[in-house]
Amino acid sequence: MAVPFVDLNAIHAPILGEINQAMAEVISNNSYVKGEAVNVFEQNFAQYIGVKYAVGCANGTDALELALEVLDLEASDEVIVPVHSWISTASAVLRVGAKVVFADTLYHEFTIDPSAIEQKITANTKAIIVVHLYGNPCRMDEIMAIAKKHNLEIIEDCAQAHGALYRGQKVGSFGVMSCFSFYPSKNLGALGDGGAVLTNDSILAEKIRAIANCGQSKKNIIRYIGRNSRLDSLQAAVLNVKLKYLDEWNESRRELAAFYNNLLKHTDLELPTEEKDTKHVYHLYVVKAKHRDIMAEKFAKHGIETAIHYPFLLHEIQGINDNNTYKNAQQYKMQILSLPMYASLGSARQNEMAAFIKG
Repeated sequence: MAVPFVDLNAIHAPILGEINQAMAEVISNNSYVKGEAVNVFEQNFAQYIGVKYAVGCANGTDALELALEVLDLEASDEVIVPVHSWISTASAVLRVGAKVVFADTLYHEFTIDPSAIEQKITANTKAIIVVHLYGNPCRMDEIMAIAKKHNLEIIEDCAQAHGALYRGQKVGSFGVMSCFSFYPSKNLGALGDGGAVLTNDSILAEKIRAIANCGQSKKNIIRYIGRNSRLDSLQAAVLNVKLKYLDEWNESRRELAAFYNNLLKHTDLELPTEEKDTKHVYHLYVVKAKHRDIMAEKFAKHGIETAIHYPFLLHEIQGINDNNTYKNAQQYKMQILSLPMYASLGSARQNEMAAFIKG
């Protein structure tokens, strides 16, 4: 039996009737852009995360750019980001015209190292983007203390961490703004692209909403040089349905992670860790393997899909001039391997994994 890396059909099948009904309501109302479904989802998602405002946008990358744009950064301003993340974390900084400064990550947690942040702060530092990578919360107490000490803004990149907890508080509710992606394979995914910026600041929320709507504060009242980056009503309707199941799906992911932990505990793999007082939601289950490529090939021959998130560090991207050394991230970059992880990976596929690994 083949084990796909992600099986969206398995996730959607039990709730397909609800999804179809929600989409049919949008179609019958002919309200495809900025419709009531968007308003409802924004309110529901803000409440779920524990903040006052959510502003839907076209995707997670736009969410990061919008959040940075409303900070009014100048060309000399610096934003610290983890050196290991998806490219959007860095490109968003560069696209708003600021300077990106990289910090190393924690070897076991894969998230930004607070001590590395402190080392990179200069008089030009204005903000820090923390990435709750793979669904694992960053060390927010330490990071918030650093930000307060140096009067810096925190933006949370929560693209992989919908529902994760740090000391009982949802990630996405710590910084001045947080950014989410609703790409289909996310813990909370749409049927296409989608994103959101969340905040407790009404002024920032209004400005983000206007910029994302071609700069309009009201129809035909242009207050900013904006862009067209809106979450459409069909996607919002789907997300409204799926939000009800997010906690249940996250628990299924955690159960699958526990299965993997037990299955792999006597191997030479380094397994992901969950720090005290956190709740990892395992968007990805990432192990470290000394002979990663050989292992991945063996999995593939048995029909088990794996992936690498990510095979590069951000300072290595063409056009980014940074020759610094990032010891932890560079050490694990050639070892990380993501195993199949999704809420509906059933017992038959788990047994297939177990038989292969034990055999």
